[in-house]
Amino acid sequence: MKDNNNKIQSILKQVMIFNDFYEEVIQSNFAKNQSPSVSKLEFRMLHTVYRHHELTISDLSDLLNISLPNCSRYIKTAIADGYLRKQIDSDDKRVYYISLTEKGKSIVDSTLNRFSSEMSQQLIDLDVASLEKLDQSMSNLNSVLSETLLPATSRKN
Repeated sequence: MKDNNNKIQSILKQVMIFNDFYEEVIQSNFAKNQSPSVSKLEFRMLHTVYRHHELTISDLSDLLNISLPNCSRYIKTAIADGYLRKQIDSDDKRVYYISLTEKGKSIVDSTLNRFSSEMSQQLIDLDVASLEKLDQSMSNLNSVLSETLLPATSRKN
């Protein structure tokens, strides 16, 4: 049991380090190449909606760890700017779903493409076997996380 705890702690530490690296590269690319009209938090919101395709306002608020009123305010701004759309649930008219417009998707796609390009330069010298291991490791990690750690609402993908 203690061996498991040590291994779990080691894995979580590595995930946090990767997350920090990912955030730094994404934010750096975003800051260099995007319109100043989209803040870091707004980009996080767009990126979160991008990953989940469609979310309720309360789910988005929970995932971003911001208050529902603040989340609603950011959503209204993003809708007015043409980045998000709001759709009423067909079964329950009190429920709204948020999804990306083409303009919002374009912002996230272009930032992720630049991230991929920058990361490719960092990984270019790895041999095929190392790249396969890395690919499999990331795939396994994403699979385990989506099955065990993420809330049921975010498992739509």
